[in-house]
Amino acid sequence: MTYKTIGVIGAGVIGGAISAYLSSLADLHLSFILVKAGFDDINVPLSMRRYITSDAVSALETSPELIIEAASPGVLTELGPQILETSDLCAFSCTALADAALEKQFHDIRLKSRKRLHIPHGAILALDGILDGKDFLEEVAITTIKSGSSLGVAAESEGIIFDGSAREACLRFPRNVNVHAAVALAGIGFDRTHSIIIANPATKDMCHQIRVSGQGFTWNIEVSSRSLGGVSGSYTPKSAVGSIQRLLGVSAVSNC
Repeated sequence: MTYKTIGVIGAGVIGGAISAYLSSLADLHLSFILVKAGFDDINVPLSMRRYITSDAVSALETSPELIIEAASPGVLTELGPQILETSDLCAFSCTALADAALEKQFHDIRLKSRKRLHIPHGAILALDGILDGKDFLEEVAITTIKSGSSLGVAAESEGIIFDGSAREACLRFPRNVNVHAAVALAGIGFDRTHSIIIANPATKDMCHQIRVSGQGFTWNIEVSSRSLGGVSGSYTPKSAVGSIQRLLGVSAVSNC
């Protein structure tokens, strides 16, 4: 599907990268860039700042064909149900869907509105393989290694700080493990996906290791990227733009 009208929620590292890409598309109408009132970490190109607003009511009333959420799990929880009533939604803060009630609410609204929920692959690779084989998967485990500050815990923290289900990991670290949520949603679900989170005070990188096994196959993948100083790695903005390109039909690949 090719979208002609798009709204963006968030103007940080990810939202800024997406807005910069959208500004290069001549046949696209940008409806808004929604930010919280008082938000001053604006990464949006100067040419696009006329679209910035903090009025969520007025922004969502424009009902663009697609709204891209790149803000926070809290924003997705608050605005996602309303968005899906009138627009397709691309949700980068997919840890919010670890809340079973919200996941069901999204599902029920989509059935009624016939709108699409897109989950981008974010900082990870091979979601297409997990999605294709989900009916044959027996085990999916993901390990994330970051500095304590990137995980929202004490900077000197070291070792395993979490070992359990992806659902619990997403609920405990909602701004730090969107990769775990994306893997769970693509594969065997939040409760069966095994999550391990390790703090390493010596690292400047963000590393994700996925182990998948199923009926007659097994594979491992590791992705590492340099921290940008917050919760995002250097690969994530590039990946985010790639996901939007695929949604807009710029790429021949259909997986978001």
